[in-house]
Amino acid sequence: MIDVLYLWLCEHCTWLSDAGEVQSLASTPLRLLHFTTSRMVMAFLTAFLVTWFLSPRIIAMLYRRGMRDRVRTYDKCFSQSKSGTPTMGGLIILGGIMAATLLWCNPNSRPGTGSTGLATPSPIPLLIMTMLFYGGIGAIDDILKVKRGGSDKGLSRKVKLAMQTLYAGLFAILILADGTSPLPTEMRTQLYLPGIPANVFPPPDLGLFYFLLVVGAFLCISNAINFADGLDGLAIVPSCLTVLVFGVFAYVFSHAGFANMVRFAHVPGMTEVAVFAAAFLGAGIGFLWFNSYPAQIFMGDTGSMTIGGLVAALAIMTKTELLFLILGGIFVYEFISVFIQDYIGIQRLGKRLLFRAPAHHSFQHQGVAETKVVLRFWIVSFLLALVSLATLKLR
Repeated sequence: MIDVLYLWLCEHCTWLSDAGEVQSLASTPLRLLHFTTSRMVMAFLTAFLVTWFLSPRIIAMLYRRGMRDRVRTYDKCFSQSKSGTPTMGGLIILGGIMAATLLWCNPNSRPGTGSTGLATPSPIPLLIMTMLFYGGIGAIDDILKVKRGGSDKGLSRKVKLAMQTLYAGLFAILILADGTSPLPTEMRTQLYLPGIPANVFPPPDLGLFYFLLVVGAFLCISNAINFADGLDGLAIVPSCLTVLVFGVFAYVFSHAGFANMVRFAHVPGMTEVAVFAAAFLGAGIGFLWFNSYPAQIFMGDTGSMTIGGLVAALAIMTKTELLFLILGGIFVYEFISVFIQDYIGIQRLGKRLLFRAPAHHSFQHQGVAETKVVLRFWIVSFLLALVSLATLKLR
C-alpha cells in the first residue's frame, strides 16, 4: 500500500526547488520506500513489532475463552505440564504477516512485463488467499478440538485432505492461467532442477502433469509442517529458514542482473514475493519470542496449516519445488516417519515400526530432552538452508 501511494505521489506531486527547478518525490529520501530491499526491511520490522505487540493480548484472550491445548497422553517421558497452554497462536502469525503485507507489498499488476507484453499479475493476492484459506481450515480444526475436548477430535483426516485438495486444484489453475499467474507463460509448467542451469540441462516441461505436481506439493508440504509442530519452537524456526531461502531466490530472480548470473528468467513480480517472505520472517521471529521453551502459546493447526500452505505456495511461485526436498529436509523427515508408522506399519502391517511418530517424539521416547531435540532440529535446518543457498552458486 505504501509502495502504491509512493508511486501515485511521484506521478502527481511536484514542487519548485530553491533554484526554481521542478522536483518530484523521487528526488527526496522518501524514494527509498520504493526500493525492494527497503520494503523488505520495513516489512520484517512491521511484522515483528505487530506480532510482538499482539501476542500478550491474544494469549490472554485465548486463555479467557478456554482455547487451551490438551496434550495427548503417551507415557511418562511426555510432560503433561503443557496441558492448558493457549493454542490457536497462528492467529498472531497471520495478523503480523497481513499487517506487513498490506503496508509494504504492491498488489497491483506490473504493466507490460510479461513475455506477451501483457500485464503481469502480482503474486500477493494468491499468497493472501492461500494464507486465509489454510488458516481458516486450521482455526476450525482447533476450535473443534477444544469444544470436543480432545486433540484427535477436530476435523477428520478425510475432510482436511479433501479441502486441501480442492484448494490446491484451484491454486494450480490460477498459477497456470493467463491473467492470474505471476509467472511468464513459457516457464509455468517447467520443473527446475536444484543447482542446474537451464542452458546445461533444460528444465522438462510437464504440461498438464504440472497440475498434479502442484496439488501433490500442497498436500505433502502442508501436512509435513503440521506433523513437525509438536515441541516448543520446533516448527517455527525451520519454517522461517525455509521462507528466508525462498525470499532470497525470489529477490535474485526479480533482479535482472542477478537472474542472468544464475541462468534464470528475469521475473519482476518476484519482488513482491521477496517482501512477503520478509514479512513472514518477521512474524515468525516475533512468534518465537513467546513460543520458545517453555511456550506461552502454541501455534495450533491455525499456525501450522497457515505456514504449510504458504511454504507450498512460495515453493511453486519461485519454481523451487524440488529444492524443498533439501531445504525442508526436517519436514520431509517428519512426514516420512509418520508415513512409515501410520500408513505402512499400523494400517498395512498392523504393528508399530518406530518408537513414536512424528520423529521428534521418537527421540523423546529414547530419553533425549525436548530442548536438545529442538536445538538439533534447528541446527540441521540451518545447515540445509546453507546447502540450498549454495545451489544458486552452482547454477
